[in-house]
Amino acid sequence: MIKNKRQYTYTKKQCNKLQNDLKAIQKKHSKDKNKAALLSQGYKEHIKQLKSELAEFDRIVSKPLPRSLSVPPNEVNKAITQIRIQRKVTQSRLAEIIGCKQSDISRLERENFRSFSINKLERLAKGLNTRLELKLIPERSNKTRRKEAAG
Repeated sequence: MIKNKRQYTYTKKQCNKLQNDLKAIQKKHSKDKNKAALLSQGYKEHIKQLKSELAEFDRIVSKPLPRSLSVPPNEVNKAITQIRIQRKVTQSRLAEIIGCKQSDISRLERENFRSFSINKLERLAKGLNTRLELKLIPERSNKTRRKEAAG
């Protein structure tokens, strides 16, 4: 996930470079279509991935903030990142607001980070001028599911 303008610019340059390299490979091997296709496949997949990341960042930046975000626990970091980007707040600025280091914000935004404390989430929410609401929603029991299915 692209998290700031610097990463966006770098990703766009990399995508353009890969597209130019792909064109050069296709031109160089224009007489051997099988070889050209074989050498091009990795480039095409990487370009597709980069374009997807660029489009996601563009979408995040251009859409208005929703009234609320309901996210599962494993997507909290993604929601924090999206809100930070939409609010046009850098990681450094958010760190300054909540009293931590920029590297702490970077770590919290990583996809595999799952160790949020309620206190840290409240501080992040306040720093992003949002409110945190935690919901515990009971699962239906197997007995209830069987009754509903039968009934």
